[in-house]
Amino acid sequence: MRIHTMGFTGKSAETFFTRLRDAGVAKLIDIRRSSNTLYCGFTRMRDLPFLLDRLCGIPYVHEPQFAPSMELLRDYQRWMKEKKKPPEIWPEYVRRFSAELAARPIVQVFRQHASGVASLCLLCTEAKPDYCHRRLLAEYIQENENPRPEIVHL
Repeated sequence: MRIHTMGFTGKSAETFFTRLRDAGVAKLIDIRRSSNTLYCGFTRMRDLPFLLDRLCGIPYVHEPQFAPSMELLRDYQRWMKEKKKPPEIWPEYVRRFSAELAARPIVQVFRQHASGVASLCLLCTEAKPDYCHRRLLAEYIQENENPRPEIVHL
């Protein structure tokens, strides 16, 4: 099993769909809390399932259990408005999001989505995985799943 992760920010539709197709992704799991804002562009929930199917033959699933809570998202947004940089707020974010993951049936839900699939992609917003919940989620699954899936950031 291979878990790919990707954020859409800064990517053209061509780059986004080409990376998914070239990586052999068999299913995309949208792990954003909200994916219907104008900011989401071509990755809006109303458009993405159609585009994935038509351009790549990849099924789409939205899984809000894999997203941070609204409380944590609001705090993160507040920290950013206070001009705090990700490196200084990251330890607190990791602590809280890790606790949220531990309180949810993450591995069981992952297994349901991964059944019969050799490669899937966790979709989020951030351009890079460094300070993104998709990396934390992928690592949590890797640590708690047997056999351990490989993680590839696209």
